[in-house]
Amino acid sequence: MSELLDIHWIIDRAAVIDTIVAVANAFDAKDWQKLRSHLADEIDIDYSEFRGEPPRRVTAEEYIQQRVENLAGLRTLHVSTNHEVTIKSEAANCKSVYRIYRLDPTRESGQNRLDTGGNYFHDLIQTDGLWRITRIKQTVVIFSGNPQVHGPLRGTS
Repeated sequence: MSELLDIHWIIDRAAVIDTIVAVANAFDAKDWQKLRSHLADEIDIDYSEFRGEPPRRVTAEEYIQQRVENLAGLRTLHVSTNHEVTIKSEAANCKSVYRIYRLDPTRESGQNRLDTGGNYFHDLIQTDGLWRITRIKQTVVIFSGNPQVHGPLRGTS
């Protein structure tokens, strides 16, 4: 019986990581429908270290619209690694390391990049056999480049 439980845990762990990686890839492809398929209807978000805005709850549609606006015109590469997954029944948590490269092709070289790195903390629930994200918290360890490149930071110094 324990071997069977271990197999289910491995399958769920892989599915949780696949969900988080799929979201990163959806950002880069600007595939908003794919992004939506991995989100719960409401998400608690905390980007306070990066954007200085307080944590809050948003609908999946609001979250996607923010990404559409913030990433408009940018080429990005979201890298997700070092996944530590905890699973309890139909709920999961994942701590991971990220690196995000942002390039604004309309800006002069040397002023056209913003790179960040740190940790993401995701909470997920399993519904209809799929893992969906219910909470996203981002911490920042590396902040390098021009903040004006990224949507919510434009107008800051």
